[in-house]
Amino acid sequence: MDTKQKNKFLRIAGIALLMVMGGAAGYWGAATGMKAAAELPGEVVAAIALLFIPACFLVIGIHEAGHALAGIAVNFDFRMYVVGPLLWDKETTGWKFKWNKNINTFGGMVICIPPPSDDLNKRFSAYAAGGPLASFLLAALAYGAYQVLSGFAPTGAGPIVAGNLLYIISIISAIIFIITMIPVHSGGFSSDGARMLRLWRGGDTARFEIMLLKIISTSMAGTRPSHYSLDDLQEALALAEKIDAPMRVYLQYYFYYRALDNDDVDLAEQHLTAYIGQIEAIPEGVRGSVWIDAAFFYAAIKKDEARAVECFQQYKPSALIPKAIVLATEAAIASLQKDEAKARTLAQRALAEIPNMIDRGAGILFREKIQAFLK
Repeated sequence: MDTKQKNKFLRIAGIALLMVMGGAAGYWGAATGMKAAAELPGEVVAAIALLFIPACFLVIGIHEAGHALAGIAVNFDFRMYVVGPLLWDKETTGWKFKWNKNINTFGGMVICIPPPSDDLNKRFSAYAAGGPLASFLLAALAYGAYQVLSGFAPTGAGPIVAGNLLYIISIISAIIFIITMIPVHSGGFSSDGARMLRLWRGGDTARFEIMLLKIISTSMAGTRPSHYSLDDLQEALALAEKIDAPMRVYLQYYFYYRALDNDDVDLAEQHLTAYIGQIEAIPEGVRGSVWIDAAFFYAAIKKDEARAVECFQQYKPSALIPKAIVLATEAAIASLQKDEAKARTLAQRALAEIPNMIDRGAGILFREKIQAFLK
């Protein structure tokens, strides 16, 4: 079995295992719920049912907080925290609360930007381990508290509800710990266990992971696209092709921006086309970033209104996509449609949003493009 076949087999096996575990967890939840409904007072069952979803979000929030704390501990820049419908984003003026309208990120997410460093392997391993560790500790603490409370043989509705919720939280947190530690990659995302395993094993897979992290962190730290290392990009692409890495699609983003910043429009379009061609490898919730990049390119660079509008219509809003790029794209399209007043207003709003871009390197390019447009 060659490397590609082995990777495909492992991905399928991991997904199958997750499905089995998910089915088992669902069966356990249904059986436990039916048993509780038969044995507990109606008001207690109603209270537990009402608090079940908030309890799930609490478990997810603790898991993501574990990642955030681990990231801060290894000197990562903590930029975004998402739990269900709640989102906190770090902007230049400080942390800002927003409603998360992207259902694909309801399962929780943390964004921490690693600094340019030679020890990203160890740092990112610690960052990936933070979530599962937090889930394990929550499961242990919740179960311990449940046992202590049970020892008092509570009779009131409040203590009974609290005891059952602690038990539910401990079980859900334990399940999340186990699932996130299973090494599996699917739909453009890797489990925490998969990422830690890749980094611990070393070899080409770990080398690619570190190369990609190096490229990402360099741009996030404020290196403009024209200064991306072409050698690093080409080495990362060669490794990605060798190991059939699903994450190789993201390299086209950096190739595209490098060519665009160097005013090589033809090469930029080639990489953009390759980026769009591999869009199925990107999680559905963030595919809008590809289409908004394409819409901006065809509106602002190629002056192709029909193609720009076609791409923009396929863009789906997401909290992960910078407002600056969306507004700049809308400004460029408005200009092509001869609505200069609207175009200028949108461009000025886009310029004001540049400092809030997570990718500060790309932000340099967009600032210059928008300023040139306004002049």
